[in-house]
Amino acid sequence: MELRINPPYPTRCLPATHGIDSLPEEGGWVRLHGRLIECSDQGGLLGDGRGQVPCLWDTPAAGLHCGDIAELEGQIRGGVLRVEKLKVLAPALRPPGEGEGAHREQKNGELRSVLALRARVMRAIRNYFAEEDFLEVETPILVRAPGQEAHLLLFETEFRGGTAEACCLVSSPELHMKRLLGTGCGRIFQLSRAFRNGERSALHHPEFTMLEWYRAYASYEEIMADVERLVAAVSRAVRGTTQLEYQGRQVELAPPWIRLTVQEAFRRFAGLNLDFASSREVFLRQARGNCPSVDTGDSWEEIFFKVFLEKVEPALALGKPVLLKDYPACMAALAKIAADGQVAERVEAYVGGLELANGFTELNDPREQRRRFGSERLRREEQGYPLHPQDEEFLQMMEQGMPPAGGMALGVDRLVMLMGDAAVIDEVIPFPFDLTEGCR
Repeated sequence: MELRINPPYPTRCLPATHGIDSLPEEGGWVRLHGRLIECSDQGGLLGDGRGQVPCLWDTPAAGLHCGDIAELEGQIRGGVLRVEKLKVLAPALRPPGEGEGAHREQKNGELRSVLALRARVMRAIRNYFAEEDFLEVETPILVRAPGQEAHLLLFETEFRGGTAEACCLVSSPELHMKRLLGTGCGRIFQLSRAFRNGERSALHHPEFTMLEWYRAYASYEEIMADVERLVAAVSRAVRGTTQLEYQGRQVELAPPWIRLTVQEAFRRFAGLNLDFASSREVFLRQARGNCPSVDTGDSWEEIFFKVFLEKVEPALALGKPVLLKDYPACMAALAKIAADGQVAERVEAYVGGLELANGFTELNDPREQRRRFGSERLRREEQGYPLHPQDEEFLQMMEQGMPPAGGMALGVDRLVMLMGDAAVIDEVIPFPFDLTEGCR
């Protein structure tokens, strides 16, 4: 066997004749590139991100190391590559998996599998919206006037170009996309990077991929139909079926999904009637009997979320996805209040118990929008959060007239989790953020 090691950088190599996933069954000369996942004087295991093939050297080889990137030439015999020529293209000066810089790209194609799954999901999303005649748009990630949500911490930076200007990375493309609605764009969608500071858990990542879409002259009813069809279409494209197993639960994704109001969910799963929760005291008295974590000092919203997280949300892991709709009016966010004044036309989608998306019949009253921005700003100030300028261009667009619309934001990383049966978000992000690891 011809063996060459300790190459100069960069080493010239010849074109591969095959990939490991396309090898002939028997015979025929092949030239492969990949990493030596295992190696000894007698043979090894070569991987190229698409697969692995066992190798035997025609003559004993010394000087090879696990992790070396190599070019191998030989013939397939009985599913084994009989190697007659071997060239080390890049020696592994550090064993794979060692040190702070060791990532999944060293783990037998795991990173490539993650990227391939994400690519299939993204392609299926784009195909769905193309068939629905939506326009794909791009809006800024770096903005001077971000959203005003009271519960969100943003990543702040500064533009330095003569006069320094404070800027933020967007937590959502929502405001700019609604500005596009005001210009006459009737159906739009965007796959965008979004950033939320301080959010890190099994289901949260500070940098994530968000899908948002809007339909002018529509409501949350049309958007609910969209998310049903979209998720089913993605599953058919990626998995070949609308039947999904997620973390041991069987879920059928084909429409129609279960539609359940928040009031019905609290009554069914927590034994509480939100009709009688008009005051904090009444709500507290009801909730303490069902949810021991509720404290006498909790606000109405704190009581709501404790009951929701402990009693309601776990019960949404059903055999069909759930569209949980009609939230209390005080939790409207940027949603329109229904005619009864009691609930907001807001919906959240749950699949296999995993919260996937949040949508609204969009508020298009500029006076109410300005009032809500002011209210959120006060809450930020009370919490000691940084204050940011209001997006006056967005408000001016609304004053000129924004059409009625429905819109939804869907977490793409969580959709990939569903398609790949991943328990935590880190499993589907190529380079997850880890404070203990240093550079990504």
